[in-house]
Amino acid sequence: MDAADRISQLPEHLIHRILSFLPTPEVVRLTVLSKPWHQVFTSFPISEFSSSPFSANNSDRSFEFCTFVYNSLLRQCRQYRSIPRFKLSVSADLCRSHRYSVQRPLPPQIDELIIRCIEQVTQKGVKELSICFRTPVYYRLPEAMLSVTELAVCKLAGCLIEGNMNWPSLRVLSLKRVEICGRRIIDNLFACPFIEELALIECNGIDYLHLSGLKKLRKVKVKGQFFSQIKKIEIDAVSLHTFSYSACYYAKTDIDLTSCKNLEVFKFKYCIITEDLVQHLNCNFPALKVLVLHGYIHDIQRFEISIPLLEKLKLSAPNLSAEEAIINAPRLRSFKCYMENIPPLISLNQTSLQEVTLKLSVDLIYGQHGEGFLEYFRENLENINQIRLVTLLITNNSSTIINKIVRKVSNPVLLGIRNLKLNTYIEGMRKEGLALVDDLFCICRPESLSLESGCGSNDEFMEILCKKLVDRVKHENYSADTQVKCWQRDLKGVKIEHFGRNGYWEAVAGHAFLDSLRTLESEQKIRFIFEW
Repeated sequence: MDAADRISQLPEHLIHRILSFLPTPEVVRLTVLSKPWHQVFTSFPISEFSSSPFSANNSDRSFEFCTFVYNSLLRQCRQYRSIPRFKLSVSADLCRSHRYSVQRPLPPQIDELIIRCIEQVTQKGVKELSICFRTPVYYRLPEAMLSVTELAVCKLAGCLIEGNMNWPSLRVLSLKRVEICGRRIIDNLFACPFIEELALIECNGIDYLHLSGLKKLRKVKVKGQFFSQIKKIEIDAVSLHTFSYSACYYAKTDIDLTSCKNLEVFKFKYCIITEDLVQHLNCNFPALKVLVLHGYIHDIQRFEISIPLLEKLKLSAPNLSAEEAIINAPRLRSFKCYMENIPPLISLNQTSLQEVTLKLSVDLIYGQHGEGFLEYFRENLENINQIRLVTLLITNNSSTIINKIVRKVSNPVLLGIRNLKLNTYIEGMRKEGLALVDDLFCICRPESLSLESGCGSNDEFMEILCKKLVDRVKHENYSADTQVKCWQRDLKGVKIEHFGRNGYWEAVAGHAFLDSLRTLESEQKIRFIFEW
């Protein structure tokens, strides 16, 4: 292949366009390639600054950081008519020696430099603005920032807003941990006719949210705050496509989306789920395709969801005590359910169902069904034969329950679980894990077993399982009293996969996986593929 450097030969504005898709630290790393690439960075018009590197080693370099930001902006302002994107992130560690107060969230000299920086980018007509303060008190935004006619994307965190916003070109607004002083700030959103996405995450000063007249509004995300709960949300926007609301500690919020007839995604988390809400969803949103209900179900005897176009349903209701649950959705493709007790008469219209995920607690099921645990479990798996994944929560008591059942049954009934995911929380896993592995494979022969590193005692369980797989011996003769270990005879082969950062599953040998367990980062997905 031709080894010529074709990228460096491109016009500068095209190189800038390519680099705009990378984080600024990645762009900086490219400066070591050659002198031309160093010039590319110095002329790069996109500015992203984080104080984290300046607050390392417990040193106070706050003034140095702000001076660096200001000088960088001055250089860019001399070269360009506009700055397309500006991102500033300030952590609390930046000003360790400063005594915070409402009037002085930052040292005076730092505050003055930040104001100058914000004024510079606003004068240059910035189109994408992201400002995040992780200081103990809210940072008051300068008035110059509230009037930027070219601003299209605005993301603010840890700030205090007061005054009138004048952003006529705004398309995306995200406010996280923001203090909003006065209702007129939200009312001014009506003057943003092009707004498409709105996110209000743990904001103070909002008790009533009313949105209307926004013809292009497609996505609204709201998350409640403990000290400032939203009592009512009312949205009048036919164009609304996605609505997501997360309450704080099951606070009650009145939500009115009656006029949003084209709503396709509805997510309702950590809320009280009533029969009126379920009926409201059934009757008023014919275009709904994705429904997420996560919360406390209040006094529902018959739980029914009947939405013709629904494709994905996620139901997390640990306390559901309904005698009957009916899911009538002819186009349903994915059903994910977490319950402490599966209703005895759960009915699914399975015309197009492709994937069912059940998340269950072994302790709770056994507590309700006792010795009939396995039979109850097996009946539910047979009733919903499209189940793709079963997630089991295993605690110390769960491990004892499984072992007790296996020991009592001379010929255990295998559960038809194709894909199993485990969340283990067992003290003394290194002692109990050997028996747990044998007991699990005694009652099921999954095609795959998935675990997440750093979760509970999953790391110890994976180490025990991997050692068993590496050292396994195929026995020819199995008697009835060694039934627990018969899975070793049935196992033909196993493959271990790790979900890499590139987004693909990567195969890894058993010995290599054992060696890497101690250095495995948290929240890494590990999958064992079995051939029986």
